[in-house]
Amino acid sequence: MMPSYALFGAMLFVVGVAAQTLTTSINSLVQTSTEPAMRGRVIAILLALALGGTPVGAPIVGWVADTFGPRWALGVGAAAGILAATVALIYLARRRRADASTGPA
Repeated sequence: MMPSYALFGAMLFVVGVAAQTLTTSINSLVQTSTEPAMRGRVIAILLALALGGTPVGAPIVGWVADTFGPRWALGVGAAAGILAATVALIYLARRRRADASTGPA
């Protein structure tokens, strides 16, 4: 079943707004929560992580699209995002528990 062009256009708008909101939020958080002397280094690491994954992930997703079709490629991309979010949530939960157990300094 193929989506309509109107639905596709509407989803492009929604995804674009969400991506821009995420990017702006990340940049704001990094700039407001980082020491001024370290800000450039932290932004460089952020950009390396955000843009550096493309040369690794793009050939994998391209192979999946060629072998299994574009829907599977989108699924692999979605699964990678969900996996990354899960890893981040586990890390943050463990960090919060460790901070709570040590108490305020």
